[in-house]
Amino acid sequence: MRTTTLPGRIAKPRSAKVGRPEGRFTQHRRLDKLRELLESEPRGLTLDELARMLRVTQRSVRRYLLELDGTTDPGKFELLESIETTPGGAHLWRIRPGERGRAVSLRRAQAYAILATRRALDILKGSALFDEVDLALGHVEKVAQTPFRAQGRAQISGEQGLEGRFFWLPPPSRSYAARGEDMDELFRAVADLRVLRYRPRTPAGAVRAERVVFHPYAMVVHKGSIVCLGARSQARAPTDAEVVPFEAMTELRSSETEYFELPASFDVTHYVHGEFGLGKPSKVRALVEFDARVADEIRSKKLHRDQRVAMSADGRLRLSVPLVNVDAFIGWVLSFGDAATVVEPPEVARQVAAILARAAARYA
Repeated sequence: MRTTTLPGRIAKPRSAKVGRPEGRFTQHRRLDKLRELLESEPRGLTLDELARMLRVTQRSVRRYLLELDGTTDPGKFELLESIETTPGGAHLWRIRPGERGRAVSLRRAQAYAILATRRALDILKGSALFDEVDLALGHVEKVAQTPFRAQGRAQISGEQGLEGRFFWLPPPSRSYAARGEDMDELFRAVADLRVLRYRPRTPAGAVRAERVVFHPYAMVVHKGSIVCLGARSQARAPTDAEVVPFEAMTELRSSETEYFELPASFDVTHYVHGEFGLGKPSKVRALVEFDARVADEIRSKKLHRDQRVAMSADGRLRLSVPLVNVDAFIGWVLSFGDAATVVEPPEVARQVAAILARAAARYA
């Protein structure tokens, strides 16, 4: 603790100043601390107790209570409530029992960051799940646009239309609007670990396929498509998940009585490989050589957690990654045109060469 020594006086420790805190985001941290205190004391705390714990004045505590609740009217608290313990005595402030552990306090910047991902969920349109999520995001939007008393550098404006100028643009997605019920069945089965039955899609005129009894471990949105990871009920190795595109599944029904256990060793990240698609972990690796003109672009990205990169003196770059999905890998390589050359495996290099030869023939 710092001390200040004055001539002829005994040094006194410097105590923290009680009152309105200074500094950027300091008030936000006080609000977070206020919520933690109220969450930890279900019975409630008095204004005096809160003031001492936060090292602010009771007047500041009253202002923080208003901001935490999201109201400007002391008579219209929704998240919080004050309880009279004794006639004329101090009131206890607490989070309403029905809101404990359910309400989330958001600052405006946090709300806008959540809203920035809104377009990524458009793929769920047509399902009850989308309606639920869209309703929640509507509440978040209100938080973002509701005026707050606190102003200054620590608080951004909610009146500048930021939701239309700050957002993440996902890749174009498939339209599943006509399959809302199937999406809800799949989500329900994944969420509750229910056994799922579906019929594989077959070409027009072909014999209908038999129903598959499936244990859906995870539901993933990848490059604008919904994919399910799981195992068939009779699979010998349930930890070895199968990748099933949602469009390959029809007549989905989640069981009302049958459940399954998620394998303890299952980790969805082992099956998600970014630009290189979804698939089972593989020991086979692909090696690609890139011209110097695109080397900086490749080197600046973390394309795969198990990637290896090597540079040559003339600026060329070689990238080695696990080969889990050949079609996805070839599509990614072709996006670089003549700036990329597949070195290994040789059979994949031949496939790329054949594709480029057929493409060149179209322009002959």
